[in-house]
Amino acid sequence: MFGHKRRKSPPQVDWPRLKALLEDDDRRAAVERLYPDPGNESFLSALRRIEPNLAGDVVSLGRQVFHGARLAEYPTLAVAGMLNSGKTSLVAALLSRHGRRRTLRGVANRQGTHRFVLWLPQKWRDEPDLWQLLLDDFGDAVGHPPELLAEMPEEAHEQYNNRSGGVDALGVPLVATDPALDDLGIGLLDCPDIVSDEVFGVGSPERRRELLGKASTFCSAFLVVSTPSMARDRSLGDILQTISDLMPGIPRLLAVNKIRPGQSPEDVLESFEPQASKYGVERVYGAYDFELPKSEPFIPKSAKDGDQEFVIENSDEDPLPIFFSLSPQADENPPAEINCDRLLTHLTRELDRPESSDRFLLGRHAALRRAVWNRGLSAVEEDAEKSLRLTLRARQTLLDTTINLFTKQTTGGAITEVRMHQSERIVRQLADAFCDAAPWYARWGVRINTFIQGRTKAATDLFKQYVPTAMAERYAESIKEKFKAKKVGQLVSPEELEISLRRFGAALTLPHWFDGQNDPVDGAAWNQAMHDVLRSFEENDRVVFDSEQLRNVAEEMWRQIPRHKKLAFGLTPLAAMLAAFGSVLMLPVDFGATVLVANASIVELLAAAGLTAFSAYWAGGKTAQTLSTQAAVEQMSMFYVLLCHQIGIDPGTPLPSIRIKQSNVLFPTPNVKVASDGRARATLAVYRMNSTFRQELNGILPRESKHA
Repeated sequence: MFGHKRRKSPPQVDWPRLKALLEDDDRRAAVERLYPDPGNESFLSALRRIEPNLAGDVVSLGRQVFHGARLAEYPTLAVAGMLNSGKTSLVAALLSRHGRRRTLRGVANRQGTHRFVLWLPQKWRDEPDLWQLLLDDFGDAVGHPPELLAEMPEEAHEQYNNRSGGVDALGVPLVATDPALDDLGIGLLDCPDIVSDEVFGVGSPERRRELLGKASTFCSAFLVVSTPSMARDRSLGDILQTISDLMPGIPRLLAVNKIRPGQSPEDVLESFEPQASKYGVERVYGAYDFELPKSEPFIPKSAKDGDQEFVIENSDEDPLPIFFSLSPQADENPPAEINCDRLLTHLTRELDRPESSDRFLLGRHAALRRAVWNRGLSAVEEDAEKSLRLTLRARQTLLDTTINLFTKQTTGGAITEVRMHQSERIVRQLADAFCDAAPWYARWGVRINTFIQGRTKAATDLFKQYVPTAMAERYAESIKEKFKAKKVGQLVSPEELEISLRRFGAALTLPHWFDGQNDPVDGAAWNQAMHDVLRSFEENDRVVFDSEQLRNVAEEMWRQIPRHKKLAFGLTPLAAMLAAFGSVLMLPVDFGATVLVANASIVELLAAAGLTAFSAYWAGGKTAQTLSTQAAVEQMSMFYVLLCHQIGIDPGTPLPSIRIKQSNVLFPTPNVKVASDGRARATLAVYRMNSTFRQELNGILPRESKHA
């Protein structure tokens, strides 16, 4: 303005655009939710989940930046002068009717301004957080938190005049807002009377000048109000010198109030020229004394803006001075018509924003940048990384549990043999295959076992054409007891499943169930989950052997048995074999309503039946081993996935692999169905950062500020 280059605005943050990115839960979402419900999660949604208060801070700071960017562009005009020079009347001329009543105007010290009063556009109050920050910023600048100017005129007048505050109250600034300043787009700093003597008890001139210097960063320009008689007054020179010393580089203006009709505008301008030139005053405004009737021709009633003419309103009940810039050319001053840009009310279009605005905006930008990048994004990224770390730990616990229940291992953890769930499908396949492949002499004496038939229909249906005599019943009972004594296979009950999970650190690796405690937070839900795992596994396990390969293995095994060979118990090999199979199906009957999964390797079952030749063949035969390993791994994969589902853990993609002897075997993806009400009662969510989010964010809110 006034021949000075306008200060370059700091880079602005486009808050609506940034907010759209932070709320995007589609293509530009910050987070990808992998489990339990795959989808995208916006930055703010993730932050509300992790740190709700911080999410609120980000939104609040964004609003401050958005509204602050517009409000901070409003310049602030500091108005100062000597005692009763009419400066507050000038301020009042720019305010609404209610605002005028709150100002203190008069001709005695009792009507003088003895406090700093910052008048701001009413819009500042629309954002409470922004308003409070501005108050804090202003208080920091002058060294004391501000006090709000009372709404009631009488109380406001007492504050203005510092009637009860004394010397100390001088340093406590007053702040007020007015809607008329919204339209003008300007703030006003009504300064104390700089030259008031200390004898008034409201602060020395030195103290006032000190405070004026502190408030200077809030000023875009300084307007000194004078009267025609002060053209050569030393006090005016002192004020201008003080302003020049305290605010170098800030435009200085002069407003001459109460000009009498006998003085022409150009004469007044000429009389103030020496002081204006000496102290760098860039423009002189004037206002004629409205109390004198002869001033009427020199008080503008209208002004032109291009082809349009605007009426200048001035209340007859409470008239105020109308200031216009003085021209050295008589025909450019009233009573001649003037343009709108000559009016003091149009000064806002030429003023730059104050230094404090840049500082305020840069501070809000920095705070938003820290909240989004340093705190918010770091929290979201750490949460995603943590979710993956916790999930990997939890998966390992569930995988170790699955391996423990479905394999035999060395003390070092190496898998020596895989165990199968001896489901009805598997047992039926084995029984059918060995019976169909058995020579005629091996089937002698095989008939229905009425003992088993009476105890379980499932066993009866399966073995009504195979199960041996009462001698085999005792044989089957002995094998069954070996299962119970853990000498053969593995009986997996809900209790055994929990023991295995705890053995592999469930209390530490399943925080969504244990929450740092030794026992589950919801014991009933945890116990139900153990039952649901086994129940869903029983319902889903449809794994069977490859029929052709199983038939070939069965035929080859029979060829290994000498003709008419009997066992010590007096049973044929087939009878002993079927007794072993029957013992497995009889196990759930002994445990009543308890869900039970019986796991055993074929080698274990054949050995328990005393069929050492069969057992040795199965253990050493490549085809037999491949057959059982393939089926067992399918079952293990299914159990692992269902265990993950019921415990609320993402099983992962791809599924894990296990090492069997010298080979790594990858779990195949099982085909499982879970009841509609089978969702886990507690889940450990998994999140992953969107790789493009950082780039998108940096394009809108650069991590490093050029003004840092």
